[in-house]
Amino acid sequence: MEAKLKDDYRKEKEKVNTKPLGMAFVTFQNEAMTAIILKDFNACQCQGCKCRQEPRSSQFSENLHVYDWSVTYAPDPQNVRW
Repeated sequence: MEAKLKDDYRKEKEKVNTKPLGMAFVTFQNEAMTAIILKDFNACQCQGCKCRQEPRSSQFSENLHVYDWSVTYAPDPQNVRW
């Protein structure tokens, strides 16, 4: 019974590691750099509706689907389930 539970656990763990969460945490050198990234990707408020600013593009933008990204400050590390 214990061996079967361990095997089930191992299989489930392998499945979890193959499914992306759809999020990433990125660290920048300083607050100014962070502000630039947030400005490029965050929606602007205009007359009560959301308008998307165009993020700076790169050769990887299309493959990474950057136009679907939402960028925010990360929560406090103590509030993240690692």
